[in-house]
Amino acid sequence: MKPATMWARANRWRRSLGLDGNDLRRDVDRAQQRLGIVLLMLFFGIALPLGVHTAQTVYDSGVRAERHEAATWRRVDATVVKVKEVSGRHRVTVAWTGPDGTRRTGDYTTWRGSAVGSRIAVWAGPGTVSLLPPRDHSRTVAQTGVVAAAVALATALPLLGVHRLARRRFDRHRDRLWDAAWARLDNHRIGP
Repeated sequence: MKPATMWARANRWRRSLGLDGNDLRRDVDRAQQRLGIVLLMLFFGIALPLGVHTAQTVYDSGVRAERHEAATWRRVDATVVKVKEVSGRHRVTVAWTGPDGTRRTGDYTTWRGSAVGSRIAVWAGPGTVSLLPPRDHSRTVAQTGVVAAAVALATALPLLGVHRLARRRFDRHRDRLWDAAWARLDNHRIGP
C-alpha cells in the first residue's frame, strides 16, 4: 500500500470519528462521537484486563498440563483386542505390557477403525490411552490466543450492539433535523 493512500485512509477514518474540528457538526454528531469514545474506552477498560487475566490462566493451565503429560505419558506398542462401533465412531480397546511386566488395557475413540489383532502405537498415561502425543507448547500457545480473541469478541459484541442501537437513534434524530432545515429553506421567499 502506498504511503499516500495509507494517510488518506487514516485521515478519512479520523474525520469519520469526528476528530476534525468541523464547525458544521451538530450537537447530535458530537453526542454520537462522545458515546463512541466512551464505548471504546469501556471496551479497552474491560477487554484488556479480562483478556490478560484469562489468557494467563489458560496459559498456566496449559503449561501444567504439558509438564504433567510429559512426565506421565509414554509411547507404547499396543495390540487391538476389541473394536466396537458407537454412533459412527469406533471404540477401540487395546492391550499392552507395562514397564513392570503387567498386562494393561485401555480404550480410545476414533473415526477410523482398526482390525482386531493389529499393532498400533498409542500414548498411555494414568487411566488414559490416546493416539495423540502429549500436549506440546504450540498447542498451549494456540489455545491461549484463541481464548484471548474470544474474550475480546465477547466483550466487543454487546458494546457494538449498544453503539448500533444508539447510532440508529442518532440517525433518526439527524434526519428529523435535516427535514426541519429543508422545510425552513422551502418556506423562505426569494424575490419581490
